Amino acid sequence: MRHTFFDAYQTAAAIHPDKALLRIDENVLTYGEFMEKTAVIGSGLKTLGIGVDDKVGLIMPNSIEWYLVFWAAIRIGAQPVPIDPQSGELELSRLIPATTVKICFAAEKYRNNLILDALQKLIPDKLTLEKVICFTESLESASDIFMTADAFLSDCCQTDCEIYVPDEQHTMSLACTSGSTGTPKILSVPYYGFYKAEKDMSDYLNFGAEDVMMIGMTLYHQGGFGMGLQNTVKGGTVLYQPQFHPVTFLETVQKYHVNVIQLTSTLAKVLLSVPNFEQYDLSSVRVCYFAGEVLPRELAEIFVKKLHIRVINIIGSSETATMVVWDSDCDSAVDPSDFRKLPFTDVRVLGANQAEVETGEVGELCIFTDAVITDYFGNPTLSADKILKDADGKRWFCTGDLVQKLEDGRVRFAGRSKRIIKRGGNLVHAEEVEACLLTHPNIAAAAVTAEDHPVIGQQIVAYVQTADQQNITRGEIARYFDGKLSAYKIPDKVLTVDEIPKDIGKIQFKYLREKAKGKN
Repeated sequence: MRHTFFDAYQTAAAIHPDKALLRIDENVLTYGEFMEKTAVIGSGLKTLGIGVDDKVGLIMPNSIEWYLVFWAAIRIGAQPVPIDPQSGELELSRLIPATTVKICFAAEKYRNNLILDALQKLIPDKLTLEKVICFTESLESASDIFMTADAFLSDCCQTDCEIYVPDEQHTMSLACTSGSTGTPKILSVPYYGFYKAEKDMSDYLNFGAEDVMMIGMTLYHQGGFGMGLQNTVKGGTVLYQPQFHPVTFLETVQKYHVNVIQLTSTLAKVLLSVPNFEQYDLSSVRVCYFAGEVLPRELAEIFVKKLHIRVINIIGSSETATMVVWDSDCDSAVDPSDFRKLPFTDVRVLGANQAEVETGEVGELCIFTDAVITDYFGNPTLSADKILKDADGKRWFCTGDLVQKLEDGRVRFAGRSKRIIKRGGNLVHAEEVEACLLTHPNIAAAAVTAEDHPVIGQQIVAYVQTADQQNITRGEIARYFDGKLSAYKIPDKVLTVDEIPKDIGKIQFKYLREKAKGKN
């Protein structure tokens, strides 16, 4: 019989029931509590009529409750559906029907987004849900659909429920990756493939029960959630923040002697820009795990040479889990954008008509891992376009990442095909410009996108967050870029913002543009 996630959690709970599995600020969930509370919530889900393959929505920020509801759904064979808690009425009205969610657990609000108000406006006239369990002290109006979490626990929940053992083809969860704009992209995550991918990466990184891992991304993002699992499948502890805050992040690493931290290049620059950064004790950290953005060599070397931390840089996606890696322990002779496949992954570089390109040519990165999604839920056309099956029945995912095929078997990341800026007669990779901006000593974070232009087609727009919270001009950026990148790659417009939105470790341009409008 195959091992399951609950096998791992049960084993850890039997050995050290009082050990912290999850810590979010001062809130702690132990392995023993995890087993007990997922049983309670799972029984409540069954009382509400939720069974195998039913969909359970989660519109909540990082919290102990998020984690318990997610795993309680899996415990009974249902499929949790994490939804960005920043989603508004229009986004929720698209996502919830598209995922066929039956019941939903929702926070009252997240930042300035009033989640509960949005749901009450939509239900029942514009949106159908059987039940909404709300994490709020009270509800202003009585409703058969809305109930508080306290009422759910007291009226619906028992003390135990069995653990569902998935069959070979079982879908573990649905992951929403499009940011909920336009037509949602909904990923069917294979249970056993995802488990194997997390376990394989955990073995590669030599994680163990004694490790403490701090994640800079969010639980509702598949990458942030999955990276944490790489530690908990070995019985370790994983830490998240309700919202990313650099000083709190550093204080937490120091306080709990964190061994592994996960960052993007943007988050790393923000941390390094913290006043008196050198006064924080990071001596416990042995691995820094980068994903989601281009990692400039200059930034990698700060961690490796100055902080003496092993750097792991990966290309991964929600559709595949980890794909390819740069590891400072064995790949330091090449640039962090030169990746090799892992022992449990495979790589193809495809050009026209999905034919393999020759060495030295650029093509689309196509990846095999056990975790490749089975399909895009409800979208057979997109599934057929992005997921290829070979003669052995293995699923390969066409990533949209452009890479150059190198002689030594590595691939060199060139950029996302969707983020290419067509400036006049030149093609510019937004990631390359971002990477150069991040080497500027006074830029803490950067994001680059395209904007339509009547003469050159598209112009390059750079949003920057400075370390001293002062404006930085295009002229200053142009002087800094001189000799580093081609002149046509210099941003045409530079907008200073107070913060680059970074909740999921990736740049969230729709929120970034709103911030820029308010300041510039």
